Amino acid sequence: MSRAEPRHIPPSSTPAAGGKDSGGTASLLRSTGSVAVATLTSRVTGFLRTVLLAAILGPAIASAFSIANQMPQQVSELVLGQVLTALVIPVLVRAEMEDKDRGQAFFERLFTLSLTILGVALVVSLALSPVLVGLLVGGSKVDEGLTQALVIMFLPQLMFYGLSALFTAMLNTRDEFKPGAWAPVACNTVQIATLVTFYLMPGELTLNPTAMGQPKLLVLGIGSTLGVVLQALIQIPAMRRSGIKLRLRWGVDDRLKHFGSMGIAIVTYVFISQAGWYAVTPILSHASDGGPAIHQYAWMVLQLPYGVIGVALLTAVMPRLSRNAAEGNRNAVLDDLSVATRLTMVALVPIVAFMTVFGPSIGRALFNFGQFSQDDANFLGTAISFSAFVLIPYAMVLIHLRVFYAQERAWIPTGIVIAIVAVQIALSYLVPVFVDDDHRIVEFVGTARGLAYTAGAIMGWYLLRRTLGPLHLTNVTGTLIRTTTVSVLVTVTVYLIMQIDGLQRMDKSGSLGALVFLAIAGVLCMTLIYALLALWRVPDVLAILAPLRRIAARFVPALRPSAPSEPAREASRAPDTRELRLDELEAYASLRREEITAQLPRIADDIGLPYAGQSHVPRRPRASAEQPTTGLRYRRRGAFAVTEDDSARMSGHEAPSTGQMRLPSQPPAQAGLPAGSDQGDAAWDDDAPRGPELIPGAVVAGGRYRLIEHYGGIRGLQFWQARDINLDRDVALTFVDSEQTAPVPERGAQISLRGEGPQSILSRTLRLGRVHSNGLARVLDVVRGSSGGIVVAEWIPSSSLADVAGTHPSAIGAAKAVRALASAAEGAHRAGAALSIDHPDRVRISQDGHAFLAFPGTLADASKESDVRGLGAVLYALLLERWPLDDATGRTVTTGTGTVAGIRQADADANGNPVEPRDAKRDIPFEISAVATRTLEGGQGIRTAATVQQLLDQASVVDVKTDLLAVVREEAPREAPRQSPAAAARPAQNPVPLDQQPTPAKRIQSKQTLLQRVSGGKKNVPLLVIAACAVALLVIIGLTLLISSLTGGKDTQSGVGSLYTSSSTADQSAAPAPAPGVGAPVTATDVALVDFASSKDSATNLANVLTGKTPSWKTDTYKAGPAFGNLKKGVGFLVTLEKAVSLTRGTITSPSAGSTVEVRTATKDTVKSLDETSLVWSGSLRQGANDFHVSTVAPRARYVLVWITGLTKQSGNDWYTTINQVSFQGS
Repeated sequence: MSRAEPRHIPPSSTPAAGGKDSGGTASLLRSTGSVAVATLTSRVTGFLRTVLLAAILGPAIASAFSIANQMPQQVSELVLGQVLTALVIPVLVRAEMEDKDRGQAFFERLFTLSLTILGVALVVSLALSPVLVGLLVGGSKVDEGLTQALVIMFLPQLMFYGLSALFTAMLNTRDEFKPGAWAPVACNTVQIATLVTFYLMPGELTLNPTAMGQPKLLVLGIGSTLGVVLQALIQIPAMRRSGIKLRLRWGVDDRLKHFGSMGIAIVTYVFISQAGWYAVTPILSHASDGGPAIHQYAWMVLQLPYGVIGVALLTAVMPRLSRNAAEGNRNAVLDDLSVATRLTMVALVPIVAFMTVFGPSIGRALFNFGQFSQDDANFLGTAISFSAFVLIPYAMVLIHLRVFYAQERAWIPTGIVIAIVAVQIALSYLVPVFVDDDHRIVEFVGTARGLAYTAGAIMGWYLLRRTLGPLHLTNVTGTLIRTTTVSVLVTVTVYLIMQIDGLQRMDKSGSLGALVFLAIAGVLCMTLIYALLALWRVPDVLAILAPLRRIAARFVPALRPSAPSEPAREASRAPDTRELRLDELEAYASLRREEITAQLPRIADDIGLPYAGQSHVPRRPRASAEQPTTGLRYRRRGAFAVTEDDSARMSGHEAPSTGQMRLPSQPPAQAGLPAGSDQGDAAWDDDAPRGPELIPGAVVAGGRYRLIEHYGGIRGLQFWQARDINLDRDVALTFVDSEQTAPVPERGAQISLRGEGPQSILSRTLRLGRVHSNGLARVLDVVRGSSGGIVVAEWIPSSSLADVAGTHPSAIGAAKAVRALASAAEGAHRAGAALSIDHPDRVRISQDGHAFLAFPGTLADASKESDVRGLGAVLYALLLERWPLDDATGRTVTTGTGTVAGIRQADADANGNPVEPRDAKRDIPFEISAVATRTLEGGQGIRTAATVQQLLDQASVVDVKTDLLAVVREEAPREAPRQSPAAAARPAQNPVPLDQQPTPAKRIQSKQTLLQRVSGGKKNVPLLVIAACAVALLVIIGLTLLISSLTGGKDTQSGVGSLYTSSSTADQSAAPAPAPGVGAPVTATDVALVDFASSKDSATNLANVLTGKTPSWKTDTYKAGPAFGNLKKGVGFLVTLEKAVSLTRGTITSPSAGSTVEVRTATKDTVKSLDETSLVWSGSLRQGANDFHVSTVAPRARYVLVWITGLTKQSGNDWYTTINQVSFQGS
């Protein structure tokens, strides 16, 4: 098939009258919000499904289930998933943009090919399933028959996993995101309902598929498969609405053939990864019947913080890292690697330290339900502790692989994964050689995975050095050392604090108590770690905490940034006049083609490729001969773009001198065109239209920002509110030369801070990133284009200056509002910059009543004097609802009858000057009126922003008492203008008049709904955070109680009373009345197994019953009831005391509720029958510590026999008893 010619595809909907989008923009914004909600819902329901799975099935059956459930995922990922993500989807996106049928024919061929491949894979998998199951669990402790039965029912899922990924990808190319985002939620919901139905159905829960009952087994298998089927089918209606037809068409598109080598490399990568799983799983299944489930759940818990925090922080860096690597831009790649590495350390090292120390508590809090006993939860938690460190090398490997794939070196990642899998297999097979304990084998296999990824990270680092040269990454070593040191010290300290007896009882009292214990420890650890890192001035932590500090500074003034010293202030007053050159990395950015990100659902639980499921696709703009492309082509400046000087990225002696960089001597060739070709030279024609079409819903800056609403503009600047797609937040965008009419800078051109061109404007605006004030929207980034660019600033919920002025705020409120703007202007002047306050569209009023510069962009004529004049103009507008400056430049004081941004021009007095505010309104204080008038006079009046701020501070002091008055209601009656002090002391009969409100934003807020007022104001943020935490805690407690009531289970103690009731409370029927005698604790010196049968139980970990260490000792597992399978009368252990005593009392700690135990004394260290012992106590155990009292005077003896006569039912038909610790007292 020949490649179709590009053509313009008209939008699916046309704008309605008035320039309003007829639903397209609103729909797109609603889709964005829905996807975020769907992602969160999918995570919550997925985790709930996993917890229910563990609680209902128990570790043994869950192991068979997890192995069977992973097989279709593995096969689908191998034959389609990764290749679809890495290769096919980019071509699919290009086909949708380039082909006349919007890629329909390409999709039909792809659908037919995928259906064929998946069908063949299903048939082959079904035929080989007995071999594969035998390889994984043959001869192991995991039941092979149950695993095989589940595999047969689960394997059809592989077809629907692949089709679901394909359908989601196709819908994404048509801007339909909701169906693919909500599909996993539907799957999780069906599977949760399946588990509940399985639990409620009659039939025994057993490893034997026949004994379990055919209906019960079919519900579990078919119900789980139906969830995956629904995940694919639920997207078909959306595909029909988008015009996508599911028709068979045979053939292979020529565009796919160009990726053959890379496709083979990726398939090899996936195959090697899965070979590691097939090699390690037999070790786990032979070690323990719950080994595979424990291993998988531990990895799932470790993926939670990485998926939520690690990926979120690195999302902003990874696309740029890929682009720079693809261009061979070494310096930019090193900068991005440094940022990505430091963010990884700052985000994940504290979490790794916490999970390593508090792993057992995590297991008890999240999984101690139903059939998943406390011992199993402790086992899982210890596995988490042993493997938590894997998160760091794992994240580093993914970063390294991202660079290699961007450079199209697909075989290097394949080599890295071969090394990882080889090390993992080798170390995993060495574990059983040196470790005997079954639990320890599973735990050390997790450690082997971490060491394997560590080897992969080292190998990737070495290969990057060979590719990029010496990796002198900025501040990485310092950040790693400081973060690790603080994390380890704080976590160990908090752990020691949490050893308080009451907190320990809470941790051991059940899942709810462990959850509260874990929450307390987590808050303490994370708060102290990041507070200490901030005090240690770790730059990345400061950058993350800056927004939080601004919010906290409103309540704690001491947290505000301190003013610079006087020498530093004087030094900063002199403007920086040095000449700057364009960065070579930003040369000719107009050649960059537009990019989009195609997001796919994950098939397998494990991540095979770096950020698999995200494909950043360069695509050709929609164009035709009649309508040439007008796509805006911008590129990111970098993670530290708030300062032009690269030395700001480093500190101290590490900062290199800034040398001059020339533009490349020749432009880079366009993709797909040889250098120097006529087509490539044509792309440099300055006469070609290059301006963007800025409309709501448009995506700019390489797909980073989506435009929401236009807020005006002035002198080549355009002001927009937009959505940062990567970081999911609103931002303010100032487009500089949005039409890109300015000429492209000449090669080797210099950027002067005094120049008038767009690049000079961007360079001057960068300096505002050093200013932190309520009167300035913080500059976050600068995006440069071929001629123009974008200033990205913080978006603050606010109202326009015209709207607030129209409410006629009080003079005091206006003074307080402008005071914040004056403070920002003074800070900018100290930094050698200017705000350029020249137009009402630039200035907005926050919901806290502060006037602030919402859209930074420092023009060439901006100066201290013009800023002071602008301050006067803003104050004048708030006082009289009139604008006293000209509309063209904002530099000339003028009067007239026109309007500027919705505000009428100032009225003239007898001399032709703007009328003084006090002359127009007699209630305006003289001081405030004088500030507004004298600032407009220029050199003859007030000259500095600091003077404006000081005068407004003094003028607003007279109204300080109003800060203590209650909020004025909108429909309240009016009050007399003044009150005497005596009258003020009496109860107020009328509220404060509207024209004396302290802040101008109150009237705007009164127009909003209660919900908007609560959600909009920044002062409400802490309250909302507290409320959200409270709601989340209630939801967690509710889910905990729901699962507890649903699953029951003898091992679960989640009642509130269990947190405070002494664990020594035992069933009164289990122990006789206490004896009057009191004995002293007796030290035990030795313990030995006592088993009179020929087939003896295991003595592994028996010594731990004296110390209480984990893992605890347990009997062997028996079937068919508590009587040891009718094979023996009992089993126990003989404890040797340090001296002979008369036993008076003791304690047996066990999680095995219902087990029956006898305590006997003996006079010699070997016992051949119970006739040689004396019975002193017998009873049934409860979960926890069981105190027993000897009712009669026991004979003096040095040996105590703890004899178990009845076992406790565990998962399925398994019966065994676990003893954590024993202790005795005697006289």
